[in-house]
Amino acid sequence: MIEHTKPVKPPTEQNSWEEQARLLRVMAHPARLAILEALCEKPHCVKHINTLISISQPQLSQHMAALRKENLVACHACGPVRCYYILRPTLVKKMIRLLRQEHPMKERNSRSVVRESRRGWEAQVENMGIMEEATEKGSEL
Repeated sequence: MIEHTKPVKPPTEQNSWEEQARLLRVMAHPARLAILEALCEKPHCVKHINTLISISQPQLSQHMAALRKENLVACHACGPVRCYYILRPTLVKKMIRLLRQEHPMKERNSRSVVRESRRGWEAQVENMGIMEEATEKGSEL
């Protein structure tokens, strides 16, 4: 028996960040991250996932349902055995790899932050002035 999932639509500009935030919320649980990490290695059946992650079977089922709902994982069933695999391997593998890396904080003094911010603002204002001039010249023609 094959479980069907809803098709994955490419994000549009309007809904892109909402969809990405929803995916991050679904992944943002230690058990789900552990499940995804295990499935990055290879597909696993539920019983094997349950031996890798020490949570109750009902909790595992709830986590798997949440991951399935967001099209992060899918499963194939053969009788009572359900084997799960990653539906979006590029996304999940990159996220797991990114989260496993060290990300040191980089403190900056207020003077350098303000200076850099002003430079960016001044460049935007300058570009706006150039755009206005070009628009005015274009309307004169």
